[in-house]
Amino acid sequence: MTVFVLGIGSNVNAEYQCHQMIAALEQQFGEVRVSELVRTKAVGLKAPDYMNGVVCLESDMSADALQQWCKILEGKLGRDREQSLCAADIDLLLTVNPAEGLLIEKLVNQVEEPWFRPLVAELLNDR
Repeated sequence: MTVFVLGIGSNVNAEYQCHQMIAALEQQFGEVRVSELVRTKAVGLKAPDYMNGVVCLESDMSADALQQWCKILEGKLGRDREQSLCAADIDLLLTVNPAEGLLIEKLVNQVEEPWFRPLVAELLNDR
């Protein structure tokens, strides 16, 4: 089984939408671990603040298949890529093969968005 770390976010009815994403991930993949949800400023565009969190799950699904599934879920939750408002955003932050060991600091530093790094570290340290 592969460990996937996903970043979730929304700036439209944000807390509710994040909980909808988490519920859908739980329904599809079973047990998931979820970080705290944090509010962050929109970067690169004029838009309301985002609510962001990190979800960690295990699956035999390929990374490509997981990303496709997440994009379909975003659409079901109202994502319109033409708008600055974002109902649902789910990004694959990390793919971890547990057999290779968890070098947590190295993995966390691979995460592009700095606001996700402490949340990723929190979840990976709890493994």
